[in-house]
Amino acid sequence: MKHLEILLQQAKTASFAAARLSAKKKTTILLAMAHYLSDHRKEIFEANKKDVKRAKEKGLTNAFIDRLALTEKGFAGMIEQLKIVANLEDASKEIIEKRLLPNGVELQKIRFPIGVIAMIYESRPNVTVDAAGLSFKSGNAVILKGGSEALLTNTALVGCIHSVLKRFAVSLSAVTFLDNVTHKDIAQLLTRSDLIDVVIPRGSYALTSAVAKKSRIPVLYHSSGGARMYIDKSADPVQALEICINSKTNRTGVCNALDMVLVHKDIAKNILPMLDAVLLEKDFEVRAERKAKLYMLHATKATAEDFKTEFLDSILAVKVVEDVDEALGFIKRHSHHHTEVLSAKDNEVIERFVYEIDAAGLMINCASRLHDGGEFGIGTEIGIATGKLHARGPVGIRELTTYKWIAYGNGQIKK
Repeated sequence: MKHLEILLQQAKTASFAAARLSAKKKTTILLAMAHYLSDHRKEIFEANKKDVKRAKEKGLTNAFIDRLALTEKGFAGMIEQLKIVANLEDASKEIIEKRLLPNGVELQKIRFPIGVIAMIYESRPNVTVDAAGLSFKSGNAVILKGGSEALLTNTALVGCIHSVLKRFAVSLSAVTFLDNVTHKDIAQLLTRSDLIDVVIPRGSYALTSAVAKKSRIPVLYHSSGGARMYIDKSADPVQALEICINSKTNRTGVCNALDMVLVHKDIAKNILPMLDAVLLEKDFEVRAERKAKLYMLHATKATAEDFKTEFLDSILAVKVVEDVDEALGFIKRHSHHHTEVLSAKDNEVIERFVYEIDAAGLMINCASRLHDGGEFGIGTEIGIATGKLHARGPVGIRELTTYKWIAYGNGQIKK
């Protein structure tokens, strides 16, 4: 516990120094990190292979291993996103608002880093680099607590990051990695609002809900993800099918993957057999309610629980609805407020969906997998926030800042 206390104190001190770094220096350091990680790709992949082997020996699910394993494409994407973050316009010290008050005081609302961010996450090693890059770019210090299953990979990644920080004479505490702490230590960490300014959990519902329940520090998170899609009778059937398949099959073990599709009864007989055939070919499981099953011969019968579940797997729940009212009502009852999808050409249906469905991201005639910081052009994100205060949707560099009101006066007093 004493060791943890020292680490937290050092992170707090490092946050003040990080906030004062120039935009140019932060960019230079992050680009150096990207090059250093690329140069040490072999060691990182060797560490990851050991983590994956150990995960398989433990009998962890294919979806979990998919999130844990580094691929050539994934590694290249991680490096590219770090370069994009490095070159983003600096968010800290931005003047959000400025005006002269009647009493002569010049009032400015200025963006500043939050301070110390604690990132608690599970299997994805890329989160280590994403969180470090975004936090550093926005002028924050970050404390990283990754899952034990990715320990070797994360250790290799943080080692590279620390090597670059050391080269530029930046405190290594700007990116603190917790590699030897207990559940009791983490429970204690979650009470330290004096040293940590925000906690961001990223992973399973069990992880995020446990952190939210125990934390005395503000939490920025989504408790569960997964998207629902409604295909209206006005939809372009070819386009709708392509969006549905991409949303489900592009990658299954991610929070913006499709879990459920609702299809208007008037077009079910045209779309569902084709969807059934494509998913069968891709070896995906379909769980359909009674009406949908009439058109999906390879589907199994769905249960009520299937329409509430974030699968993170090769499973899709399908239901036929009578009309838009039933579809919107069903989504409202089952939404995780993360990502919801509509395929429709009827403007009235689109308007109702936009105003009635409460989610961080609404994807109109485009795939759920596009609900992503990189796809939005704001750089990679630490996660997708589903709350309504401070940040919602992709959490990028601006969402990792707060603001201060600064009044520049010349002796003005309250009358």
